[in-house]
Amino acid sequence: MSRRPYVRPMKRNWYMDHPFYRQYMVRESSCVFDGLYAINLFVGLVQLVKGEAAWNSWLAFQANPLMILFTVVTLGLTLYHAVTFFDMTPRVLPQQIRKMVKDPVVNKLMYVGLAVVSAIILAAATLGL
Repeated sequence: MSRRPYVRPMKRNWYMDHPFYRQYMVRESSCVFDGLYAINLFVGLVQLVKGEAAWNSWLAFQANPLMILFTVVTLGLTLYHAVTFFDMTPRVLPQQIRKMVKDPVVNKLMYVGLAVVSAIILAAATLGL
């Protein structure tokens, strides 16, 4: 005497029905590109350890137009992920902090922090530190 419970049918592309879910899926799928890019950088480190010839072949591979396109797409998705994360941050803060600090202030502080860290990294890369 088994009863089968009702299971509501769900389409494979259920997230396409609402703009919020589409944006969420794009945001979360950006991690795939970030992971692949991290693997690419790890392979570059391995090639650097192997020697100059291996490093130069990896650099030549990075100059491939498809790799440049992949890098640009990954950068765009990562920036989209960062912007949506920054916009979401004030909504998940504890109530005590939300009462003391307005949401736009939190967003602006996040962007200022991103700009400062980016400037430090750019300066370190430029100066060879």
